[in-house]
Amino acid sequence: MPGRCRLPMIVLAALAAVAPTTARAQFVDGVTLHAFCQPPRNPALAGYVAGVLDRWSRDLHHAELADVVDAENNRPKSTISVTAKIRANICAPDTIILQEHIDVVCAFLEANPLELGRSADILVQTATALRWPCS
Repeated sequence: MPGRCRLPMIVLAALAAVAPTTARAQFVDGVTLHAFCQPPRNPALAGYVAGVLDRWSRDLHHAELADVVDAENNRPKSTISVTAKIRANICAPDTIILQEHIDVVCAFLEANPLELGRSADILVQTATALRWPCS
């Protein structure tokens, strides 16, 4: 009955392939992001920077809505609006392309090696804020 024994082996092999491993998931840090910047640049670099910027933009949009909702509902207002907190002193022109953001981030990482232990999303935000601060 080779056919009967074969099915459980296939099922076991499939389960082994999808079984959880002991690898730890972790967020990207500055060391990894800096490595992505090295020639030839890792394609994940563009995706990561774009993802951080997209998330920041989405958070800013939601913060703007929250500021309006707070005013309409007479909720206690902070002395600093949610929008101002999310904006984090970044006023990049709308005409900036992704490649320029990437170049700014990589230049910042290269110039600030002591910062590489920080979370990469914070480093993207910091580099962007230093390059395009609000007036």
